[in-house]
Amino acid sequence: MAGRARWWLGALSVVAVVVVLAVAGIHHSSEPQTQHGASRSTAASSAIQTWRGAHQPSEGDALARGSVSAPVVVAEWGDFQCPFCRAFDLDSQPVLIGDYVQTGKVRFEWHDLAKLGPESVLAARGARAAARQGAFWAFHDAFYRDQAPENSGAVTEQSLMAMARNAGLDVDRFVADLADPAIADAVERDRSDARQLGITHVPSFLVNDELLIGAQSLDTLRRVIDAAAVKAP
Repeated sequence: MAGRARWWLGALSVVAVVVVLAVAGIHHSSEPQTQHGASRSTAASSAIQTWRGAHQPSEGDALARGSVSAPVVVAEWGDFQCPFCRAFDLDSQPVLIGDYVQTGKVRFEWHDLAKLGPESVLAARGARAAARQGAFWAFHDAFYRDQAPENSGAVTEQSLMAMARNAGLDVDRFVADLADPAIADAVERDRSDARQLGITHVPSFLVNDELLIGAQSLDTLRRVIDAAAVKAP
């Protein structure tokens, strides 16, 4: 009887190990991945189509670069404190702008996914306040060029005011816009949109209807953009 009990305990231990390993494997495989073609669920495709339908390119969008009639729209979700976003926006984005945006092939849009802490949210609000005076991209580039460690105290209302002053903005207007609830709502709306699309990592990209979650190489982005251009009407 004692031998049988020991056998059962051993068997249960093996089963427990297998279950733990299986759960670990499921957790690992559930990490967000690039969603291509057939691998993307119907629900995800529907969410993308719904979002695209509600976000048609607009001439008045200060958070976009390129022609509204460009056949490919690349939407980036980013966080101004994210080092991977910094790498993309300083290294890859200028190449894509030169090769695709300035040639009329691509329209590039920015969307906030301010997820790394309170300074991410404040930076996003500051960039949008600057956008009201036509300086979104100046702030965008400055945040990444001078990026400090996350939530280290580098992004404050005072530092944003200094950025506004250096950019030649009306600082009083900037401060008023920074406090405007509509700007905070816009930042949160971008985050809500990301949640609806299943975007959890920054940077992530939507190239027409192709969702790329997480940092991507320049070669990958070129390949996906070129494929989208071929499929575009």
